[in-house]
Amino acid sequence: MMNKIYKKLLTVIFMPLLAILVGCSANNPSKSYFQLTSNLQSSVSQKIKTNNRFIWIESIDVASFLNKPGIVLQTDNITYETATQNLWASTLSQQLQERLSQDLTILLPNYLVSSQSITTPKLTVKLFIDGFHGSYTGDAIIKGRWVIADSKNNIETKPFERHVPLESNGYSALVKALSKGWQDEELDFANSVKL
Repeated sequence: MMNKIYKKLLTVIFMPLLAILVGCSANNPSKSYFQLTSNLQSSVSQKIKTNNRFIWIESIDVASFLNKPGIVLQTDNITYETATQNLWASTLSQQLQERLSQDLTILLPNYLVSSQSITTPKLTVKLFIDGFHGSYTGDAIIKGRWVIADSKNNIETKPFERHVPLESNGYSALVKALSKGWQDEELDFANSVKL
């Protein structure tokens, strides 16, 4: 008799509770992961050349409020929010380093570009990223500075700031705008190296 009462009590109390828990977990939006893209095409077969032009990407330092799993959005002139459902596929500093290394290899075919120290570099690059986020203005904001040292230890600092309008609303549009702005910045840097 007591077993039947316990079973009914369990059914009356725990079944609705279980339904609520399942319902809550079903209402959680799924997470989306984003990767920076590039429109640059590398040739499938590249000849291996010997040269003494080596660019070492020593470091890419991303401001701590940006180097988080979530994509950052500036919601007004003083507030920044980090997304909880729209995340970077890997850390922002890692993605920027991979893009820079791969894209500069295409943009500067007569240079060896690496994030590893291989030999004495012609140029050593340090990059500081202070802005890589969406803005309430409808733009993707990219800002920071290049610090470039040549083989004679001459150091040059090049600040940059880009505002790229989003083509539509949403995080996909934001990541596309950030990718475009970053690629434009890489192109400007590559053109300055060629001079």
